[in-house]
Amino acid sequence: MRNRVGKYGFKLMSAVVIAAALTACQSQDRLTIAEPGNNQTGQPPVSNAGETASGERKLTVVEGASGPSSQEVVVNQTHRIASSNIETWLSENEVKVLTTKLIKEATETEEPQYAYSSEAVNVSTGERRELTNHEESHPGEHLVKEEISPDGKYSFIQKWRDKYKADNFLKDLSTGRSIPVKGDNYMEIGGWLDTDTYVLAAGSMSGKGDIRLISTDGSYTTIAIEDEDVEVYNQFGASKGRIYYIDVNQVLKVVEPGQSKPVQLIENVWSFTISPDGEYIAVSTATNTEGNSGSNLLIYDAAGSLQGSLIGKGNLISYPSWSPDSARLAFDVYSENESGMNGVYVFDTASGKVSWMAPYYSAVHPAAHPVYPLTWSPSGKRLGITIDDKEALIATYVIDFK
Repeated sequence: MRNRVGKYGFKLMSAVVIAAALTACQSQDRLTIAEPGNNQTGQPPVSNAGETASGERKLTVVEGASGPSSQEVVVNQTHRIASSNIETWLSENEVKVLTTKLIKEATETEEPQYAYSSEAVNVSTGERRELTNHEESHPGEHLVKEEISPDGKYSFIQKWRDKYKADNFLKDLSTGRSIPVKGDNYMEIGGWLDTDTYVLAAGSMSGKGDIRLISTDGSYTTIAIEDEDVEVYNQFGASKGRIYYIDVNQVLKVVEPGQSKPVQLIENVWSFTISPDGEYIAVSTATNTEGNSGSNLLIYDAAGSLQGSLIGKGNLISYPSWSPDSARLAFDVYSENESGMNGVYVFDTASGKVSWMAPYYSAVHPAAHPVYPLTWSPSGKRLGITIDDKEALIATYVIDFK
């Protein structure tokens, strides 16, 4: 059944962070934290409402000595959007945000009251304009998901009619023509199997539901996967002719169309995210050592082979998000031990280096954590991070990379 989340449903509990130190690494590799560089003010470069910022600081987690230093993630400047979270990127320089305003303070007997509005914000200038209903969406439809094919020729689109049912379309990006795909679905998970086929775990009100191989002409066939350890496909994806999913025992499995039996890849998997180019799988694994729970973030190739060592370690790893060009992976690490990894990090696939973003979005507390998913601009050169803010309820920081 499809998961619907409220305006603040993505928020992490911000009371205390949970536990693990930044000590463990695999085999002979070593994970070290470099000291941050200093600018004259000691503060991260931030522009607010159109003001331009300059200067740079960087704190980099270096895996061994691999990768040239020129490949490090370098921040150019940061922009602050008050009282807003990003819903989607409209272009490289404009975002659609949901703006939250407090209209009535809480009392001993009443909850606080808020007003919400959709706005378009120019990231560089800070200019805002309120969006009309027509600009937001068509009446009765809600655009939930759009995924572009690996060759950039088609996109798969879902528009939800109500809480549980969606209409599916394929869009020819060269002509703009929409191709309807018949059949209801109750889930919004799937992925491009190859340039010509989108695989959708359609879900059902009872049971696993269909797995559909949808062609670019809108037709589809169904396939069956024989796996008694699956009740519903909650985590599901596809890449380079393979289908990936997690079973009830937290095992990541892979199967190819035409095969009925899956192959076990990785155990103790909490979540996984496939890069847009299908080359990498970011895997968050669950650990439990002497009663202490934790999580590691690892990178595998599409065949399930581990690439290097771990890139993140803490009690909870959340919001992993690949840039559209698959060059970088952003994620948040939540640790009780403040000397360990805490905050948002960006992994660079070319250098294998992990850079700490907290100095650029949180001058108040270096271990502030995002309360909404991390979002990349279409080019992958900008990253949006939303955190709690005492003055503005929430604030989004858009980081520009060189």
